[in-house]
Amino acid sequence: MTKARSKTADNLSAEDWILAACAALVRHGVADVKVDRLARDLNVTRGSFYWHFADRQALLDALLKHWRSQNTEPFLRVIGKDKEPALQQLARFTRIWLEEKEFDPDFDSAVRDWARNAPEVARAVRSADTARLKVLTRIFSALGFSEKEAMIRARITYYHQVGYYTMRITESHARRRELFPAYFAVLAGQALPA
Repeated sequence: MTKARSKTADNLSAEDWILAACAALVRHGVADVKVDRLARDLNVTRGSFYWHFADRQALLDALLKHWRSQNTEPFLRVIGKDKEPALQQLARFTRIWLEEKEFDPDFDSAVRDWARNAPEVARAVRSADTARLKVLTRIFSALGFSEKEAMIRARITYYHQVGYYTMRITESHARRRELFPAYFAVLAGQALPA
């Protein structure tokens, strides 16, 4: 997750507020995403907030939009390169989780927690899950699996990773990289491409 830049009240952007809200959401949940608290974190007055947002709900809407962009778009871009072999697409898709550069698992988990008590956020999470699963299913279909098996492999792959984050499994990056080829082979039914 990108940290909010150090700025004065005069040049804080909407993005700075969104990033501060993201940090608060990850740290303590949506109840922590309050204008007063964020203003304190950013060392500015509340007035600075209102240059960019009408109210807290507008900030929460922008935060959810930011989550969709940051944590779903990278997965959708994987199939943007249709000429790339399906096995390479699957490797790129799963590496998004492994590398955690384009995807922030803490942000994703925080939004899932928020969704438990916010129907509009729950709909957004379901929509993102559906979109990500469609990409995976399409890739597994392109690998030659039947429609049903492609869907099942997509679900197993996806639910495995969501569960990994939900359970807060802690492994070093080195250990995850070491295990990645074995996970890939089990999930894909083929060896990780070079």
